[in-house]
Amino acid sequence: MKKVFSILMVAFAMTALVGCEPENEGPDNHSNGNNYNVEMFVGTWQVESMTVDGQDMTPQNMLFTMNEDGTGLANDNGVTENNGFTWSVDGDQLTITPRSGTHFVYTVNSLTENECTFSGNNVPMTDIPGNVVVHLVRAN
Repeated sequence: MKKVFSILMVAFAMTALVGCEPENEGPDNHSNGNNYNVEMFVGTWQVESMTVDGQDMTPQNMLFTMNEDGTGLANDNGVTENNGFTWSVDGDQLTITPRSGTHFVYTVNSLTENECTFSGNNVPMTDIPGNVVVHLVRAN
């Protein structure tokens, strides 16, 4: 049960842990090919699906809130304690850093105003390795 909870926290964190650079740092913060607009990540996202090594590991109610200042908070079915993280984005690379200080880097496969899909080699917010794909939808 703890392992599933950790996997879910990681998935949520991956979504929320997208790194962002300050808006005034230059052209990398604007959409241009695979350079995603940082502002598009800001907000609250719900994990709609998550697979780990091809197996469905979708959390029941996980939200990632990504703030404009590069901080974020994972909400795993109402649990937010110790779920803070920082995030940044560089091109199509999303970096999420939970409180543990471990950097998780994910590739943003697609990003629209209301949906985001990213993939990587670790379950977000955990040290669990695996081929991870996370699909997020913007929460109301």
